[in-house]
Amino acid sequence: MPTPRLLPILLLLSAAGACSREPRPLVAAVTLAGAGPRLAADSLSDPFGVAADEDGNLFVTDGAGGRLYRITPDGEARVIAAGLDMPSAVALAPDGSLVVANTGAQTIVRVDPATGGAAVVAGGFAAPVGVAVGENGTIFVADTYNDRICAIDGAGRVRALAGGGGPGHRDGPGGEALFDTPCGVAVAPDGALLIADTGNHRLRRVAPDGVVTTLAGTGEAGERDGLPWEAAFDEPTAVLARDAQSCYVADAGGSVVRLCSFGGQPSVRTLAGGFPAGLADGALSAARLNRPTGLAVAPGGALVLADSGNGLVRALIAEGARIGFGSAPDAARLPASAVRAAVPPRWPFDPPAARREIAGTLGEVRGEVLPDHDAWFHNGLDIPGAYGEVVRAIHGERVARPLAVEGAGDARERLRLPLVGYIHLRVGRDQHDRPLEDGRFDFRRDAGGRVVGVRLRRGTRFGAGEPLGTLNRLNHVHLIAGPAGAEVNALAALTLPGLTDTTPPVIEGVRITTAAGETLLDTTTGGKRPERVPARGRVRVIVRAYDQVDGNAGYRRLGPYLLGYTVLGAGGSAAPGFGAARENIVFERLPADPRAVALTYAEGSQSGYEGRTIFDYVVTSVVRDGAAREEFWDADQLPPGDYTLRVLVADFFGNRTTRDVAVRVGQKE
Repeated sequence: MPTPRLLPILLLLSAAGACSREPRPLVAAVTLAGAGPRLAADSLSDPFGVAADEDGNLFVTDGAGGRLYRITPDGEARVIAAGLDMPSAVALAPDGSLVVANTGAQTIVRVDPATGGAAVVAGGFAAPVGVAVGENGTIFVADTYNDRICAIDGAGRVRALAGGGGPGHRDGPGGEALFDTPCGVAVAPDGALLIADTGNHRLRRVAPDGVVTTLAGTGEAGERDGLPWEAAFDEPTAVLARDAQSCYVADAGGSVVRLCSFGGQPSVRTLAGGFPAGLADGALSAARLNRPTGLAVAPGGALVLADSGNGLVRALIAEGARIGFGSAPDAARLPASAVRAAVPPRWPFDPPAARREIAGTLGEVRGEVLPDHDAWFHNGLDIPGAYGEVVRAIHGERVARPLAVEGAGDARERLRLPLVGYIHLRVGRDQHDRPLEDGRFDFRRDAGGRVVGVRLRRGTRFGAGEPLGTLNRLNHVHLIAGPAGAEVNALAALTLPGLTDTTPPVIEGVRITTAAGETLLDTTTGGKRPERVPARGRVRVIVRAYDQVDGNAGYRRLGPYLLGYTVLGAGGSAAPGFGAARENIVFERLPADPRAVALTYAEGSQSGYEGRTIFDYVVTSVVRDGAAREEFWDADQLPPGDYTLRVLVADFFGNRTTRDVAVRVGQKE
């Protein structure tokens, strides 16, 4: 059965200019199709690879669903092949067939788009992710976890072209060259191969004679534009030749699409996306992407991409393309209630029903809010455990990212599965850095024997309760709930047996300042306070507060879930404009804008795993529903007189605390 059409905008595939020789500049991003991330793999929700034919049809792999879709120019999406195993890249062969990297089955398959029949072309690979087809029908494969590039001839014979000596970076003749988890391969006009060398964060080239050279990237993970040898990539996952002297690169880790030029003025330039990842259509300067993994050029010149993290098929289009602009849907937002309904109750340790403490919640400040300090939002739920204790999967999932483990060997070593992330682990190892008895993990060690890399093949399965690793020296696991870029509050998304909270939050004090920063009241210092605080013009209200849960150690201060304020008139009735309390700060999910931290917390706010904890919330700012903006209480909107400013603080479990401050509007004391 066809899936519902998302937007009737695939007319761009027959746009004017399909026959022009020079690619037209791309100016805008649009959404074409897709269901967005879903818990049930029953629709096009996990796109990874994309190809286009001359008739304007798109072919998209769906990893979680194990399907290959055709999307017609009028927007209809229909399954043409099912029963695949975590498929990744797809390429169109000269005979009209589709070649698919069937990653989970370690094979390359050929699909007849007319019948949907699939046949294995070759096997024996290690979770191959990338595939391309030459003009003569030769299939080229990024044999990802064998760290090599292969060719398959018409008889199905596999030949290694370059790499294969383990993960690393080295240019030179094919057998001497080294790659690190290559995921993308494309055929250039001169017959050479372009390689998205994902683990090395570089773009490589394999010449027809097998010699490997580095085209762009320093090897550091980043999204820095500039000269090719100075530019930085972050998990480049797909590459596509644009012409004889340029190519496109999908940088999954940076959530960007880049244009790499190697002519008279060589450069690497970001076309769309960047930090933070997100979902937004429109002008390229404002467009947001989330882990793009596949690229194809449609007949009209549009650059089509699998926006994997958003669960959508998107396109970058040229000016004048015949297309109706529309806003990208909020399809990437998976509600916490849906996660909670799908994930069985358990803690990330054994026994699974034994209650643990909570050491950190979503939205807490980390670092210190000062002009010369770094500060950020805590994006998960911290659950303490013993040093070296085994951390177990909360939910059964398959590895989707080619590089699912990051930061091996440091305090923030982490494993990101599609729905749940785990931080502060020795992934796949015990407290002595020895491998767990589990062949799914692949380790890389330095000359001293220290683990410096951990890999899990795309498609690897973990069941709920299976060991993922052990706690490192920070003695807690940081759980992230929800798809990357669309994280939700883990307290809302997970059922943790025995967790209760009957303790209301604590308000330590209230501070009121003018918009210019002049302090009108500060009860956090314990000093003398006026009987009534004078309030004129725009006023900022700051509340120092923290929360605790039942059974926690007394020293654990957690961040509240909701904060706000209201203004009451005589007799306790709502003042004009305050029919309902302004519940301005709600940590259901976090804003992507990094400036939101300074809007949420006043200077001096600080916390971390060790040290002092001060949560000073600017409750006149609005930080909720994934957005943040600075606002004030404009006291001049009220008639002069005496009022009560009531601040309110609530935890996730509904416990509330309020504090009243007497104010006088419109005149000085």
